[in-house]
Amino acid sequence: MGGGSGCWRAAAAEAGLGVRDLAPAIGVEVSGVDLAAPEDPAITAILRAACVERTLLLVRDQGHLTPGGHVDFARRFGSDLDLHSRRDLCHPDQHAIFVVGNVIENGRAAGAAKVGLNWHTDHYHLQHPALFTFLHAITVPPSAGETRYANGIAAYEALPAALRASILGMRVRHSRARLFRELFPDATEEQCAAEAARFPDVVHPLVRTHAESGRLGLYLGGEWGSVIEGLPEAEAQALFITLLGHMTRPEFVHAHHWRPGDVLISDNRCSLHRATEWDEARHQRRLHRLILLDNVGPV
Repeated sequence: MGGGSGCWRAAAAEAGLGVRDLAPAIGVEVSGVDLAAPEDPAITAILRAACVERTLLLVRDQGHLTPGGHVDFARRFGSDLDLHSRRDLCHPDQHAIFVVGNVIENGRAAGAAKVGLNWHTDHYHLQHPALFTFLHAITVPPSAGETRYANGIAAYEALPAALRASILGMRVRHSRARLFRELFPDATEEQCAAEAARFPDVVHPLVRTHAESGRLGLYLGGEWGSVIEGLPEAEAQALFITLLGHMTRPEFVHAHHWRPGDVLISDNRCSLHRATEWDEARHQRRLHRLILLDNVGPV
């Protein structure tokens, strides 16, 4: 996946856009784009195809992009925007935007400081999980706080043939209730009970077929809420840890060092990502997150 050139690269060159791969197996930066400009369907097609092929798409220098503009741009990739259950942590004017970071407003938390500090793909707990995630960097610390992304297709293709064959057909149970308590330690028992009632456990394939590329990739879910089914507990945990360790090896990963104005788009059908810690006592980190939901469940 790392070195291939899709038709979108030629189209990008014809449109005067710059293209730079971020890492051999994952990620591409496209420059010369203004995401706040009126939609150009040809540019949208280039960006979407770039994200599908490379799993991760970076567009820098978008500090002028308003919350409303962020929503408008995300809708060009699909229509079903997620609304997070923690509305107190969402943007007051654009409720589809979930605020990530140690943000305090009017004396209370207005962002989720601890969310994302584990390897996961977004909304794997839903029957129709996340399709694309859009992160817009508003304020970032001068160092640390990067986000790491791993490519599940490249990782699956690099597994020994016998292991690839043995895990085909396996299923993973994903629990939002278990995950919610880890993500939001400040949540009340009432909120935890409501979350469990709203999102019962779901089961997805361990190896899924990407609906657009047709390639197979690991779909682990998340290290805080997912369990492989059909194996004894210790064996299931050992296999999950083995596959997670393999998928997050350096050759399948890009660590993104944020700059204000960055927009980073990830294809959740074939990736994991993980936020990392920073000095919260001295620096604020604020990212605006939008998630488009997939209208097709994993197969």
